[in-house]
Amino acid sequence: MALAVTLVWRRRNEVGGQGPWWFLVWIAAGFLVSFSLITGLSIGLFILPIAAAVLIWAARRAPHLPEALGFVAGIVATALLVAVLGT
Repeated sequence: MALAVTLVWRRRNEVGGQGPWWFLVWIAAGFLVSFSLITGLSIGLFILPIAAAVLIWAARRAPHLPEALGFVAGIVATALLVAVLGT
């Protein structure tokens, strides 16, 4: 995750990677990372490489704050999914 933050910070002034499509990509990255952490040693180990790849790809392609806030939305989506399935 630190690598993604570094990539976003270095490339924040570049053109490209803006709009709702990239917001959805960041949501997917946030969902995958948080889901892999929640599931831990079961399926989380298999999801973690995919989550890391999506996170790094999103950070390289869409290093803008409005789109990157989708990462937080992805974490919230994971929390909502766990809350709904847990009841």
